[in-house]
Amino acid sequence: MKKHSISTVINFCSNESRFIQATIEQASLFSRQVIIAVCDHFFDGTPENRPLLDQVYAAFPDCLFVEYAFIPQKIPKKIWKKIDPAHFWHSLSRLIGYSCVDEEIETVLFLDADEVPDGKRFGEWLDCSDYMQHTTLKLSNYWYFREPCNQALRFEDSIVLAQRRALDLEILLHEEERDAIYNLLPGPKRRHVTDSDGAPMFHHYSWVRTQEEMLKKVNAWGHRGDRNWTDLVKEEFSQPFRGTDFIHGYTYRAVKPFFTISFDPPHFPAKIAPKVKRLGKREIFQLMKLRKFWNFLDF
Repeated sequence: MKKHSISTVINFCSNESRFIQATIEQASLFSRQVIIAVCDHFFDGTPENRPLLDQVYAAFPDCLFVEYAFIPQKIPKKIWKKIDPAHFWHSLSRLIGYSCVDEEIETVLFLDADEVPDGKRFGEWLDCSDYMQHTTLKLSNYWYFREPCNQALRFEDSIVLAQRRALDLEILLHEEERDAIYNLLPGPKRRHVTDSDGAPMFHHYSWVRTQEEMLKKVNAWGHRGDRNWTDLVKEEFSQPFRGTDFIHGYTYRAVKPFFTISFDPPHFPAKIAPKVKRLGKREIFQLMKLRKFWNFLDF
């Protein structure tokens, strides 16, 4: 299968580990490069699951893992008035992944670890589409809740494909995250992109989790202050699936799971020495071009 001049940049934490194998394997079908950005802490400040991260790193030696330090105490406080911390770290992860894209790569696909491509269909779509003539595209995805067989009737389009030449610091390190990439870049651009039959080419398993994993997600994600997510998660798991979700209120249909998403504890057998690049405070600040960034935010 043809590999395109695409680097797939994946935001990852160990709470997404049950999805990462499918996401990497499918992205590798069409991408010349796969980069996984990882913070050494969850964004609520708790340390990462180091043994599990090391297992994942060793299981996928063809990918580049870029691990960076969680240093909220080192970031000037004024920045939090401009960018909510949770959104800042998500955007910083994408910037860090983007910084490692090979020079010859023309296009960047930004995924979260639980957004699994249908690699064969997406590769076929790339072969005959005009994606190179668009500055950016938002790609439609199926959305799932609790089990990989519960597929929402409504599509979303959180996934972004962008031309590398158009991306810069201001756009990547933005509170609106991937929406900013689409909204701030000039055209031509298009959203809700599907295949020629009108079907999404990505599967977003955002809420296909155990109760423990859902609680970890809502305590660390960018919307944690919006609602009392902990009570909503506990209420959801107090009874069988009711045909709707507490996030969007979508309705669902039962489908045959496209990927096998197991709820057993994940395990990753080691292959060969992993490729891991680690960034500390100095490297992060150099990457952010600190003075330029503070000037941009009028500090």
